[in-house]
Amino acid sequence: MSLIEGLSAAWNVANVTKGSTVVIFGLGTVGLSVAQGAKLRGASQIIGMDKNPQKCEKGAKISPKIDLNIVFSPSTILGSLFVIVFVVAIAKAFGFTEVVDPNSYQEPIAQRITDGGEDFSFECVGDTNMITTALQSCCDGWGLTVTLGVPKVKPEMSAHYGLFLMGRTLKGSLFRGWKPKSDLPLLVEKYVNKEIQIDDYIKHNLPFDDINNAFDLMKEGKCLYCVIHMPR
Repeated sequence: MSLIEGLSAAWNVANVTKGSTVVIFGLGTVGLSVAQGAKLRGASQIIGMDKNPQKCEKGAKISPKIDLNIVFSPSTILGSLFVIVFVVAIAKAFGFTEVVDPNSYQEPIAQRITDGGEDFSFECVGDTNMITTALQSCCDGWGLTVTLGVPKVKPEMSAHYGLFLMGRTLKGSLFRGWKPKSDLPLLVEKYVNKEIQIDDYIKHNLPFDDINNAFDLMKEGKCLYCVIHMPR
């Protein structure tokens, strides 16, 4: 469901175009799926943002700001930047060109986005305050923000009217635009051809007796998908 939701947001709702720039707030399964969709559409820049630096997922341990196109020397790799190299490898697998921890900056994170803002921004957290931040992060004139997260509290959102007056657009997306008979076989084909990542979402394999541990991992933000194995 999360994979389909994220791909749908990038392909069917936002219609990410080749050479465009993208920022994604929230690096859970939905956010990572958005990144995959944007990568397959040819986005030139994909920035991932998450406030949880300890997340054990394929956005991984997030550095304050990591340029994923950087070239490391062998001595650097063997030194203190080993973790950063690890982040580079797995983040690139999902299409990210940069990973940012917004807690590392004093100014609003929207001001850290590249000149003029991004073409597309995606809110995958379920935080209505983050929707406003995502709107501020996309560009004037044609910037599009897509929200996918379901808020647990405070379902109402607020944003300055000027954001919309300057041409920004806000859309919602939840399993939108998919035709099961024609599109699901296409996704299976892409998975078989290793064009999209699915296996890497599975972070833990636990026996049924440890099911409470699986819930704890999810609550702590240390798990994407956990496979529970029933006793034979």
